[in-house]
Amino acid sequence: MHGDNNYKGLMLTGMARARIDKWGRVKIPSDMLKSFKEKFGNEVFVTSMDDRNIQIYPLATWHELADNIHRTKKDDPLLRRFLMKANYNGQIIRIDRFGRIRIPGFFRKKIKLEGEKSISLKEDHLELMRF
Repeated sequence: MHGDNNYKGLMLTGMARARIDKWGRVKIPSDMLKSFKEKFGNEVFVTSMDDRNIQIYPLATWHELADNIHRTKKDDPLLRRFLMKANYNGQIIRIDRFGRIRIPGFFRKKIKLEGEKSISLKEDHLELMRF
């Protein structure tokens, strides 16, 4: 993985390789898993906004983002569509004791996710991307 392995700040940055196993599970890279779970807990919101990549938000971060949109931008049609699509595609998933997230089957079929992928560590979420 590239970048600082300290992860003391609130932002996530960097890139790592990940493999989706035959059961649809992707492992969060071990060098960031402990800090991620300490900061954000074991639950994530998994969604796709473009039907190509999968966004994995810490559940608290997703709730904060959605609440902020509802509170301050609820009349913006683009943001309403963003929330509608994210919630339609989204599921709450628990990180298992091995640091894996099970990607829902409909995503794996729709996006054709299998084998090795790239995990991009964005400012407030992870993004699982096809090469």
